[in-house]
This record gives sequence, C-alpha cells and structure tokens, in this order.
Amino acid sequence: MDSTVTISSDVVREVARITTLATPGVLALVDKPGAQHASRDAFRGVEVAVRDSRAHVRLRLVAAADVSLIELGHRLQTDVASAVAELVGMDVTAVDVTFEDVRNPA
Repeated sequence: MDSTVTISSDVVREVARITTLATPGVLALVDKPGAQHASRDAFRGVEVAVRDSRAHVRLRLVAAADVSLIELGHRLQTDVASAVAELVGMDVTAVDVTFEDVRNPA
C-alpha cells in the first residue's frame, strides 16, 4: 500500500499549547513583543517549525511570580517534547522557552 499520514504543524502547535497551559506556574501564552502582525489567538505564544518530521517548538509565556523560572522552563521543555512525541509521533529537536513577564497569580 502506498499511503501517507500527514500531520499539520497546527496539530503540533495545539499539543504544545495545551501542554503548556496545563503546567502549574504558567499564567498565559503571549505574542512576541513588538510583533507587527496580529497572531491567531489560538496559537498566541507558540511557534513550531517542522523539518524532516522533526519539530522545533518556541514558547513565549507569562509565569507566576512565585515559581522558579529555571525549573518551570526545564519542566516545559520535558513535558512539551514528551507530549509531542507521544501524541503526534514526532521527534522534537528543541523546546525554547522565553519568559516575557511574571505576575502574581490571581
């Protein structure tokens, strides 16, 4: 059989978004500062580049002021890479985490 399975980068982006927002200490995903274009709200703060069935994920977020940013960043890198690998079946070359702000949780 000569069939293919194609997974859109939007699917990878959604898995990364859901995983990130479910992580304690993450308050929001945000656009890159100074962005000149309006992003699609569903993908705000998550960029994905897929090449040769391998994903590079970039996250921009706001964290709670009462968490260790280093520990949160490492946890996100591990959790997002694992979720993409498990749910999408795609290797993740990197998960870059940028903290744009910290705030007191509501």
